[in-house]
Amino acid sequence: MKISQKLALGTLLFSSLFLIGCNSFHISEEELNQEVANRLEEPQNNQIDLTLEGNTLNLDLLVKSADIQLTERDGGLVLVDLVSDMTGQLMVFGQAFSITTQLKPSFESGVRLEENRVYLVAPKITQISVEGSSFNEQILRSTLGSLHDDFEKALVQYFDKNPVYVLDHSPFEKSAASLVKSIVITEGALEFSIF
Repeated sequence: MKISQKLALGTLLFSSLFLIGCNSFHISEEELNQEVANRLEEPQNNQIDLTLEGNTLNLDLLVKSADIQLTERDGGLVLVDLVSDMTGQLMVFGQAFSITTQLKPSFESGVRLEENRVYLVAPKITQISVEGSSFNEQILRSTLGSLHDDFEKALVQYFDKNPVYVLDHSPFEKSAASLVKSIVITEGALEFSIF
């Protein structure tokens, strides 16, 4: 047997023995929030296309912060409060207006695991607040009601591409990621069941 095969076999055996005593592990709300904060420090290019009265609005969305809370309510929910800056051009009454505003959507979601990545699933907006100059705020408030579904679709697309957590922070997480059978949202943590 080659040395690399022995090393691979030894690693597999060690991981298996280590995991035998564990049937689950968890990621705390704090760890999840820290991971999201680290991801938000990376450069972002979030383009959101919203449709209003047959016109497509191309808006740039820069997510500045996210606060994630995990609750057992309704079988387990991820509650997210985002703070984001939105800029772009908005056509109203045939005129183009530049807008810059702060958008604060709150939504609830489920989770899914794909390979070693945790994604939010089917986010449903529970509240949106808009802050900015009174003109920008007034324009957005009048149009966001009709854009609610489009904005929700944009959130779904964003979180389909961007995981909120990757199970790669330790050798244990890396080994356990392929053995996870289910995720349960508990109060303050995500619990990953193994085997």
